[in-house]
Amino acid sequence: MKRVELAARLTGLVLALALPACGDDDENMTPSQSMENSFAKDSQTPPMGMARMTAWLQRGDYKNWACESAVHAARSPSPHGFNRICSNGAIAAAATGTGPWPRGAAAAKELLASETDPSPVGYAVYLKTADDSAGGNNWYWYEIVPLDSAAPHDTNGIVADGMGNAGPAKSICVGCHAAAGSADHTPSAGGRDQVYTPVP
Repeated sequence: MKRVELAARLTGLVLALALPACGDDDENMTPSQSMENSFAKDSQTPPMGMARMTAWLQRGDYKNWACESAVHAARSPSPHGFNRICSNGAIAAAATGTGPWPRGAAAAKELLASETDPSPVGYAVYLKTADDSAGGNNWYWYEIVPLDSAAPHDTNGIVADGMGNAGPAKSICVGCHAAAGSADHTPSAGGRDQVYTPVP
């Protein structure tokens, strides 16, 4: 009888100690999970990470954002080829302004093989994760291209999937988007703070 009682108490103690770790506590998350957890899960906010991003892109939430009316050739110096850009509400609402984008600003770019292609062959997505861009470090960057693309990518076609403070997200995405708003490219009205083409 006493063994059963002891076993029950130990089981209760183990459960009591383990349950807090099963919650949504930021202390138990990786930095990217914690960052994503701080955003509202809504149609205006792209997720982070390839698996979630794949599902989100397939669902097509971004198609209800402010989108360019037609596919077009890349604007210099963009390496993206034919594309169409969609801006979420945070960018669309401030597209004619001059200040930094707010936290939560995001865009999705459909990458197409030609101007008349009916479906994207890849995507580029970015999300501002803090009010201060920190030179691009506080933006999350994601890009996937076809496996035969000339763009540097991994075996899944991923060019970038991470924050702008390291790796391809820094060297490729931030390396290019740092020039947004400068005169060194085909200008788009309102381009600034890592965003070349805001769609109002």
